[in-house]
Amino acid sequence: MTTYKRIFNDMCSRFRSKTGIAVDEASDIGIRFAVLSAELEAAVKEIEWLKTQMFPSTAVGEYLELHAAQRGLSRKEGTKAVGRVRFFVPDERLSFDVSIPKGTVCAARGYDPVRFETTVDASIPAGGLSVEIPCCAVDVGAAGNVGYGKIRDLVTSIVGIDSIINNSEFMGGSDPETDEELRARIIDSFVNPSNGTNKAFYKKTARAVQGVTAVGVIPRNRGAGTVDVFITGVNKETSNELLESVRETLQNSREINVDVAVLPLTICPVSVYVDITVRKGFSVNSVKAQCESTVKRYIDGLDAGEDLYLENLGSCILNVSGVRNYKFDQSLMYDSIINEQSLLKFDHMVITGSEEV
Repeated sequence: MTTYKRIFNDMCSRFRSKTGIAVDEASDIGIRFAVLSAELEAAVKEIEWLKTQMFPSTAVGEYLELHAAQRGLSRKEGTKAVGRVRFFVPDERLSFDVSIPKGTVCAARGYDPVRFETTVDASIPAGGLSVEIPCCAVDVGAAGNVGYGKIRDLVTSIVGIDSIINNSEFMGGSDPETDEELRARIIDSFVNPSNGTNKAFYKKTARAVQGVTAVGVIPRNRGAGTVDVFITGVNKETSNELLESVRETLQNSREINVDVAVLPLTICPVSVYVDITVRKGFSVNSVKAQCESTVKRYIDGLDAGEDLYLENLGSCILNVSGVRNYKFDQSLMYDSIINEQSLLKFDHMVITGSEEV
């Protein structure tokens, strides 16, 4: 790229060739050249930056969103996890009602605790011992998807409340769509253009709903004039609320006389059994951990109806730094061939290995 020094030297060289006079950097003309060179370098950098924003394959941030808008797409903002938390009074029954107002904050335990808040006003009547209240994460994001028994700390002090706990998982939280995720949808809209009636249209429309992470579409699955749309959400889980949201969206945009059904994707767990040879100088345990992380990321990144071939999985393992060779236990695993109503999900990995001799 053209730099300040190169611009300045070119200007000085041309001036000398035209006048026969060398430019002194401390002279009036030298100072003028220096100021102009700096401004030209800044302009060149601005032009180079604008060039990256001209195409969806390199644009970022709000400029990528402008490309998305041209394709009828928008960035998903993310969702809050929802669930229920039970509030308890001490074992001895109280003689007064304990009010738990909407917005009462509690938290999951951990190094960086996630906060949750009640979404309705509630109370434990005199003589009662507990009440279960619907709650949602305070912040948008997948971090709010916590397991059973994780929410135990009451942040908002309430007289009479002895303890709290969530007796079920919190689900439905998703992070805002990243640039790479949005970019993939934009590029897909070019590769598989939607015409309002084809498979790509239903896939694009369903995927645009907040919380949807994978979509499969089977036209005429129940005969002529029918379209079955299969979806799932964060962590390959599908709530009734998410299904209803997609149904409503598709009902408002489907073509006339088409019967659209929205169903959860069938999740197909994948277990991996592999033996690896680790290059000298690498930690066997560290390489194993990297292999598992890479394999999980690859499998969970597959879309609905996308098959898993051992050859591709093996390439992922070989790309891990430190792996010399690998061998799958083909008595326990094989290529996974699925249809559009199914989605593969990483289950577990049994990995053995030793350092090369």
